[in-house]
Amino acid sequence: MSRVVPYAITLLGLACMAFIVVGISQPVPHPETYLAVTDKPYVVAEVAVEDVEEWEEEQTYYEPVYYNSYWYESDDADAEAAAKEWIAFRESGGDYGARNGQYVGRYQLNEMYLDGDYSEENQEAAAEAYIADRYGSWQAAQEHWREYGWY
Repeated sequence: MSRVVPYAITLLGLACMAFIVVGISQPVPHPETYLAVTDKPYVVAEVAVEDVEEWEEEQTYYEPVYYNSYWYESDDADAEAAAKEWIAFRESGGDYGARNGQYVGRYQLNEMYLDGDYSEENQEAAAEAYIADRYGSWQAAQEHWREYGWY
């Protein structure tokens, strides 16, 4: 009996590997083949004219806003403050004393931006100047951070 168990486990392992290899080797259909499948026909619903007009009155339309790069200015102070805190938390956990090599403080600015003064006031002023110069707003910097993992 002691020899049966290892053989059973080996056979089970080989069967699993064969199943995986066969499953992996199956051809993947071209994406356009999915577009050609018409299992369910489109259903056109007839709606009374007054219902359509009522529906159109209830709809809210938003104009799309496009930004050139990340440069835009926000007039929403709460959103700016939230974006600033979001970045500070991800960069240093909000700690003014945090260090990571040449990056210092709450916003992990390069030492050259702080010019040797690591006080909280100088870190805030330097961060504001950096964000204004590079992104235009904290929200734009946050979007950049979300996309690239840094600002």
